[in-house]
Amino acid sequence: MKITRDKIKQLVEQEVEKRQGDVARVNKKIDSFASQLEPLLDRINTRVEFEQFLKDAIRLSSKNVKGQDILAAIRRVLQQLQKELK
Repeated sequence: MKITRDKIKQLVEQEVEKRQGDVARVNKKIDSFASQLEPLLDRINTRVEFEQFLKDAIRLSSKNVKGQDILAAIRRVLQQLQKELK
């Protein structure tokens, strides 16, 4: 079987769609219990507590992600936050 450019493109598109579906399902579940999390998150009131929360959240949500991809995502989020906070 000869792999053509179109076949590679199709496979990549299928994988992207699958991953987007995974993210959508996770976001839906998070939204469903966000109201339960809010009182717990409201207890975070110091920089140290916030840093620990972020560290734990990243560790729990990125078990299947490469370290370099985690750092790249964190950098992107930091840049977006810096723009929003200006």
